[in-house]
Formats: sequence, structure tokens, C-alpha cells
Amino acid sequence: MNARFAKQSLAISIATLISASTQAGVLTDLYNSALKNDAAYQESRALALATSTNYDLALAELYPSAAIVGTSTKSEPSGKTTNGLALSISQDLFNMSAWYGYKAAKQIPEITQLSIEAADQGLMLRLVSTYLGALKAKNGLEVAEAQERALKRRLDQVNAQFEVGLIAITDVLEARASYDDARASLFTAQSGVESALDSLEKMTGVNQVDLKKIKPNYPIVGITDGTESEWVEKALAGNLELRIKKLSEISAGYEAEAYASAHYPTLDISHKALSGEKDYEFNGNGSTALTLTIPIFSGFATTANQDKYAYKHTEALFAYEGEVKTVKADTRKLLRDIEASVKTVEARKVALESREKALEATSQGFEVGTRNIVDVLNAETALYAAKTDYAEARIDHIALVTEMKSTLGTLSPADIESIDSWLEG
Repeated sequence: MNARFAKQSLAISIATLISASTQAGVLTDLYNSALKNDAAYQESRALALATSTNYDLALAELYPSAAIVGTSTKSEPSGKTTNGLALSISQDLFNMSAWYGYKAAKQIPEITQLSIEAADQGLMLRLVSTYLGALKAKNGLEVAEAQERALKRRLDQVNAQFEVGLIAITDVLEARASYDDARASLFTAQSGVESALDSLEKMTGVNQVDLKKIKPNYPIVGITDGTESEWVEKALAGNLELRIKKLSEISAGYEAEAYASAHYPTLDISHKALSGEKDYEFNGNGSTALTLTIPIFSGFATTANQDKYAYKHTEALFAYEGEVKTVKADTRKLLRDIEASVKTVEARKVALESREKALEATSQGFEVGTRNIVDVLNAETALYAAKTDYAEARIDHIALVTEMKSTLGTLSPADIESIDSWLEG
């Protein structure tokens, strides 16, 4: 696939994504908006397409070159003007530097394709992460609002009991302090939601996104099929950044060969045809030359470039090997984290149920005088912390699954639509 074809096919694929399903959900709509508005994504695509032109430039070194040169010469002191036209054509017959340069550039179309796919997946991962972060902020705000209302009712209750002499002033002060803390947390949560919405707007251009929460029945499941080594192999085969680095290493190897070949002689053939002076008809005059160039000395520039690009090949090789290790480690960690997240969600759910029962029991104890107001306030604080922990554990699980798909190189708009289907209408 040449670079020009790659540009066309990628442009078509992006247009297809932008004109996705007419029944798209909120996350899909945000994704389609981000495709057009996210600056980092557009920058990555532009860089990939700019790099793709290097393929055509390398190929041009192997093609013949042709030029037409017109001249008008005035002779002194006769004042005679002579006009002429020359057509010159040249072609390299032997140029190892140009050949290895072309071999290096042959990787560019695939690198371009993978780079834009990586930009697509990077955008999807960032969008899902940002949206889920906004959901966390919204959930935190809702919990803070509920806690503030509950503690306000508790404060009113304590004030009423103090008025009739049932409790001491210290209980009122404790309730007032807890309520003030809740109000401060509420203000912080409100700011967090605004900041999260700003992040979404920066990426998508959409102002004031209507955040939809995850449905309660979203399935929290682990990865049950395949062993750890099998998943690592899948990641090594599919990870886009790893594939790009491998192709870049191959390209850097040929590029090093190209500069090492600058010591070799070059051979080219050229032909020049001349026109007549008046009507510019070819008059049969012309010349053909076979030129052999043997480099001897260039101020050590050839040797310096050879060393430079040999080191750059070594750099690319170690970058690839480092990425292999990173992908292996990330895949293993994600597998562990996903498995842990399933257990965490279940544990958080049980803890929430226990906190609800504990608050109910403590409140009853306070009513009959066996518990004090501090016990009640602590139980209420623990309950709302448990609600936050449970909601965030579910969101974190979704984020981990999405990151795993990105690591495997399989994240796609279908995954965005899948998450959409689990958002409340």
C-alpha cells in the first residue's frame, strides 16, 4: 500500500466513524465530536500523514529526473541574441544509498496506518477515561449532596432535642461540625464536576455534557478465558505502539545501511537534447553521458552520518525491546487488576449493605439512649464513604477493561457503543 492510498483509505475510515449510527448514545456522540474537535488527536493524525510523504520522497530518489531549460544569450559586442532550449534526463543506475533509503521508507505506509489507528484508540481511551472521571465527580457530588441533607436533618433533630433538654450542648456542637464539614465537601464536589465537564468540553467541544450513570445491573466480570501467557502473546501481537516501534526499528536499520553506503560509488546515465534556435524543433544535436562518481573525502561527514544513524538504529532497537517489556508488564498488571476489581466491587457492595444496617442500628440506639451523637455521625460518614467507594469501584472496573482492550490493540468504536448501552437513559 503506497502512502497516497493510505491517506485516502484513512480519510474514508475517519469519515465513516464520524457519520456513525444515528441512534448513537451520549458517549458515541461525544466520540464523534472528539474526532473533529480534539486537538491532540488531530495533531497526531497530521503528524502521521506528514511522515507518510517520506515514502514518496524516498521513491523519487529511484525515479528518473527530467528538466527543460530555456536560454537567451546576448553576445557582445555584436549584440546578437541566441535562443535555445534543452531537455535533460538523468537516471541513477547504481546508488546503494538511495536503494536502502527506499527500503527504509517501505515501512512508512504501514507505520502511518498504525499511527492513525493508535491515535483513534488513544482518543477513545482518553474519552472513556475522562467520561468515567466525570461520572466519579458526579457521583461524588450526589453523595455529598445526600450527606449534607442528612446531616442537616440530623442537626435539626439534635437542636430540637437540645431545646427540650434531652441532650447536652456538646452533641449539638458535634452535629454542627459534621454538617459544616459536609458543606465544605459539597463545595469541593461541585468544583470537581465543573472541572470534569471542562475536560470533556476541551476534548469534544460539547458544552455541559449530560452525564449518564452506569446501570446498576452492569456485569462486573473478570477475564475467564485464556491463561496469562496467552493474553501476553495477544498483546505482543496486537499492541499498536509495539508494532510501530518494530517497524521503526526495521526502517532505522535500513536507514543506517543507507548512510553506510555513502562510501560506495554511484553510476548514472544522462541525456541532453537541444532544440533549434528559432522554432525550437529538435535539431538532432544532443549528448548522452555515463557518469561514475567515487566518493573520496567529505570532511568526515560520511563517517559521522554513518555513526549517527548506526546509533539511531541501536536506539530504535532498544526502544522496541523496552516496549516489549512494558507491554508484557502492563498486560500482566491489568489482568491482576481486573481480577482484583471484580472482588473489590463485590466487597464494596457487601460493605455498603453493612454500613446501611449499621447506621440504622446506631440511629435506633441513639433514640433510646444507648448510643451518642458521635456514634451516629461516624456511622453516617462511613455510610456515605461506602457509597462513594462502591460507585467508584464499578467505574474503575470499566476503566480497566477499556485499558486492557487498548493494550491488546482491539479497542474500537463498538466498545464505545457497548458502554453506551449500559448508561442510564
